[in-house]
Amino acid sequence: MFVYLTGPSFAQDEGGGLRLQFGLQQTFGTADNLSLGVPGSVTNPEEGRTTLSTTDVVLNLSSETRTQRFQFQIGGAMRYGDTPVGSRITTGFVDPVASLYYSHEGANSRLVFEAAYSESAISSARPLWDFRDDENVITPPADLAQLQGTGERQESRASVDFETGLTSPLGFRFRADRSSLKYVNATTATPTDRDATNLLLSTLFRFSPLTTLVLDLRAGRTKNRILNSVEDSRSVQVGLDRMLANGGQVSARVGYSDADTNNAAAPSGSRGVTGSLNYSAPLPNGTYGASYQLSRTGNGEIDTLRLRRAYVLPTGSLDFSVGASSVQGNSPQLIGGIRWVQQLPSSTISVNLDRAVTTDANDNDVFTTSLAAQYRFQVNTQSSLFANLSYFQTDDTAITNQVSRTNLSLGYNRDLTERWSLQAGVNLTIRDEALGGSPASRTLGRGESRGLFVSLSRTFDLN
Repeated sequence: MFVYLTGPSFAQDEGGGLRLQFGLQQTFGTADNLSLGVPGSVTNPEEGRTTLSTTDVVLNLSSETRTQRFQFQIGGAMRYGDTPVGSRITTGFVDPVASLYYSHEGANSRLVFEAAYSESAISSARPLWDFRDDENVITPPADLAQLQGTGERQESRASVDFETGLTSPLGFRFRADRSSLKYVNATTATPTDRDATNLLLSTLFRFSPLTTLVLDLRAGRTKNRILNSVEDSRSVQVGLDRMLANGGQVSARVGYSDADTNNAAAPSGSRGVTGSLNYSAPLPNGTYGASYQLSRTGNGEIDTLRLRRAYVLPTGSLDFSVGASSVQGNSPQLIGGIRWVQQLPSSTISVNLDRAVTTDANDNDVFTTSLAAQYRFQVNTQSSLFANLSYFQTDDTAITNQVSRTNLSLGYNRDLTERWSLQAGVNLTIRDEALGGSPASRTLGRGESRGLFVSLSRTFDLN
């Protein structure tokens, strides 16, 4: 699939009745070297051309009342076409997806349950702009830098969040979540299967509407099934949340954390004090704030200091931050970011740039740089042009290489009717792995894929 299909968005029925929608998308696409193989490589060779016809279907069921919200989605695709020799792209019924969301708001309690399962082709890894939330924050998946070759990526997750005593002097919160990543029939050894489980138990003492004392107990376990490693973490923190007279807020935490990675080849661990201090305050045209955080993983401690300023613009918003992070006691490096959204008379611009410390799919703490920029020009009421750029880079470390991934998409949208829409365009994807701390990597080098696509989509209201 050359265009990632999400379920069609739809308004909620405030009366509480069920709303049912069906989405259909037919895509024809062709691209060379979808696996992002490297020319001349013996272990990761360049692939030939792939031409596919993909029919995606998705069914959405939703309901919303004053106290409850329910959403269910299920879908999949039928894919057929020509694939090059050596490719492991699956045809037939592919890319099944299912998700469930339920929330209930009581007089003094709140319950949220979420679960999701999806399968997708490794060669159709989504660009960064697909991971933007409602606040224009992008959170890349942990395995984005490692994705290369062909095969299937299976992801599942589930979480439950229950809080009681929302308006009482004494409150409790419990959260449990589990996620799993598995790769099937992969042509490269880079992706690693992993499972993660996290638990949180919080006790809240509300001394007044403005002051809350918080006690957090956390535990987590991450299993890497390829590296045969297990990371266990435990922490306790006590903190204070305080609303200020100027409308601002200060939040402080201090505690102790113990994290161990049980790996027969290279066991590691980190234990000691953790904490954070956050301050934010409103201004006539936005907000400003500062934060400091000391956290720990199985690799060591991470210190992060960040200053932030956000502006509310007449036709958009601008949010930028700057700071520094130190990993495992090494020299601090610059971090920060910019989030900018601007609505012009006939176009929209969105830019999200961020540099931070993240933990990758192999449980390494690395500096990453991400950029997602989107431009949309409205030709008329039915037609628009778009240009989307995505760039993601992980810095090299003593045991990892520097990896960058670039996606560029240019195209044309047209609303044929109120429900039917047409999209056509071209894609360019580049993955470049430069030698760092892993000279034995089988995916060193630069791989490129160029393709074009045309798709026709429609949504149907079934009630």
